[in-house]
Amino acid sequence: MRNPRTYATAALLSTITVLTACQQQDTPTGQYLQLNAAQNEKPFSLQFDQGRLSGFTGCNRAMGNFTVDEGKLVVSQLAGTMMACQEDAMQREQAFHSFLQSGPALSYDNKMLVLRKDDTEYRFSAQPDLSNATTRLIYVAPERKSCVGIAPMQCLQVRDTPEDAWQLHYGEIEGFTPQPGVAYRLRIKEMPVANPPADAPDRRWILDMIVEQQQLKTE
Repeated sequence: MRNPRTYATAALLSTITVLTACQQQDTPTGQYLQLNAAQNEKPFSLQFDQGRLSGFTGCNRAMGNFTVDEGKLVVSQLAGTMMACQEDAMQREQAFHSFLQSGPALSYDNKMLVLRKDDTEYRFSAQPDLSNATTRLIYVAPERKSCVGIAPMQCLQVRDTPEDAWQLHYGEIEGFTPQPGVAYRLRIKEMPVANPPADAPDRRWILDMIVEQQQLKTE
């Protein structure tokens, strides 16, 4: 006959395992970028990593600790860098800091994260894991050029250095919306694409930073 304590201990360990698995499942991980920012606003970003929260909050970068308690995001020890920005950006940032620390309701999946409190809602899109991506600096021409994949299209013109000839890029740069007549230098993340379509590149480019941009004069 087995000792009843053995059954009790086994049951307790099983309960702890189930609770731990639930807690891990209910905790977001990875990077998310705001979807519902106004056109003239830089989108917020949030990075969740083993109880640590960081991201861009409108002017500065913030960092702190987080947990998820009964479907609510609980942020503690939130701090940030001290760069000065325009007044409207700083007010927006302060409002977002207060929102994060107010215990907003959190819901998420592998594509979307939503934070909601009263009438305020922020929606974020999950970003790809760039930990194994290659970082590159490229130049983007101020105008697209006609090109043909499976069908006629307008391709970006890119090059690595100012001395190089322009090359056609049969695809877009994720997170980047070029304006006609503006020349750019970008820092991008490059990831290989398995089995790309016939008219698409075999590399995925994701905007990391706009390093330089110049409005060219038009006649």
